[in-house]
Amino acid sequence: MKKFIFLVAVLMMAALVVGCGDNGDTTTTSGEAGDAFSNSEIVVVVPAAAQGWIAAVHFFAEMRADELRAEGIGGIRTIASMNVAEQAGQLAELIDQNVDVIVLFPHSDELDFAAEDVIQAGIPMFVFNRNVNVDFNSRLLGSNYYIGRRSAEKIAEVIGGEGVVAYISVPAVGSTNVDRLTPFHDVMATFPNIELVTMTTTAISMEEALSVTTDMLTANPHIDAIFTIDDQLSMGALQAIRESGRTDIQVMNGAGGMQAYFDEILNEQDIYLFTATFSPTMIMDTIDLAVDYLRGRRDFPTITIIPPEIVTRDNAQDFIVPNSPW
Repeated sequence: MKKFIFLVAVLMMAALVVGCGDNGDTTTTSGEAGDAFSNSEIVVVVPAAAQGWIAAVHFFAEMRADELRAEGIGGIRTIASMNVAEQAGQLAELIDQNVDVIVLFPHSDELDFAAEDVIQAGIPMFVFNRNVNVDFNSRLLGSNYYIGRRSAEKIAEVIGGEGVVAYISVPAVGSTNVDRLTPFHDVMATFPNIELVTMTTTAISMEEALSVTTDMLTANPHIDAIFTIDDQLSMGALQAIRESGRTDIQVMNGAGGMQAYFDEILNEQDIYLFTATFSPTMIMDTIDLAVDYLRGRRDFPTITIIPPEIVTRDNAQDFIVPNSPW
């Protein structure tokens, strides 16, 4: 399994967690008896798997669940929801059930009031990825800033600090787009001989990336590099390059940790492909924080940021996870 260097704390991953369904509720009870740990329950509260990355979050949660069963966790379950209102209702039910620990992957900060009720009920809460503005025990997330910055630096290095760089913006995804594109622009601004070409999609979509990249290649006779904010966009852009027969593109990044894009990184010979991880495996680390709490730990950092690893053809094989849905 992959290794991550933490900005705020270093947490080692094991393998990971939770039976899950789009709107399901799956409980696992260990057959092992013994200490109080075996009588405890962790509840993982997540959005439904509406897209690939969240489906992978569910997948890696299930992996960790297998390990926790062997270690003697008395119960671990996941609850998925389609929207904020449904997720808020689930938190209210968990308060009534007086569960031991909650791992929360919120739909958005609109969940603040429901999350505050959890805190007021005295239930420990560990937050994954998106923020809620409450006094949680700890929050773990990746770094959009360093995804944008390190990817931009890598592109500038490959093209020798000059050339034409096209990039795909997705305003509809809000802060993710801003937080990854802002450092990209900051880095590009330090290279006066780099010209930028803008593309825009309405969603993180391979199909839209294929379409806008096709149009961009038609309008621009020479492009040295393409920057995207997500591996799925890179997959669509790569298809457009191949269909156009263009050979001028030297390098393209990605972001996330999509298994199909890892395969492309390994197999593509003409374009230097790479990506920066924002891995769904981070859910495993968040669940491990909850496990540590049950085992008596209390000295948690407020926020743990996991910076991205740059995945190239030299190390992509290390990131392949068989059967991952994303």
